Amino acid sequence: MPDSQSDCLPCLLDERSATSFRTIFGRALLRSRTVEAAILRIRLGSVDLSAREVAGVQGLRILVAEVNARTVEQEAYGLIMDPTKQQNLLRVLGLLEEGRMEIRSAPLGGWSPDFSIFSGGEGPHTLLLGLHWFRRPFPHRGPAWAARFGPDEARRAQLRFQELWEGAHDISPAVHRLIGSDALGDRRGTEGVRSRAGPGLS
Repeated sequence: MPDSQSDCLPCLLDERSATSFRTIFGRALLRSRTVEAAILRIRLGSVDLSAREVAGVQGLRILVAEVNARTVEQEAYGLIMDPTKQQNLLRVLGLLEEGRMEIRSAPLGGWSPDFSIFSGGEGPHTLLLGLHWFRRPFPHRGPAWAARFGPDEARRAQLRFQELWEGAHDISPAVHRLIGSDALGDRRGTEGVRSRAGPGLS
């Protein structure tokens, strides 16, 4: 029996929905060549993208409003020390090293709420708007609202994303250094050496 929440457009989600935000995000990834996401802050601990989901993604542009070097470094260290989550961090590191992921900071961007645009060969096809939270259960009483829209809304959101992107600055190298120090240290069987954030991160 088809899942009405995953088939209908628009589709309203909350933390009690039968189909989770994480599931819908993953399905949209599988149909996409590029993804553009504007989120408040980097949350490495919630990343659990599978190799299959990102295999066909050629470009992943992440725009963040808040970046704290110490928080990113601590989350990276926590992931690499957890055998069940190490691959999540290494996958992000790999995307950065391959040039398929770019992260920019726009502290004056001021968007609300978070949003992601998914595009395939025919252009934008899905817009996810609202709280980008992958884990269940939701840690607060809720509601944690999100909504899914189709191509028309996705194209409109992409125009606004591009405006923000052009005014932001690249922090990909700084993020790579932060998470790479722990991840590469673990690969070599040594304790990750903490690195300085460098320009772009507070």
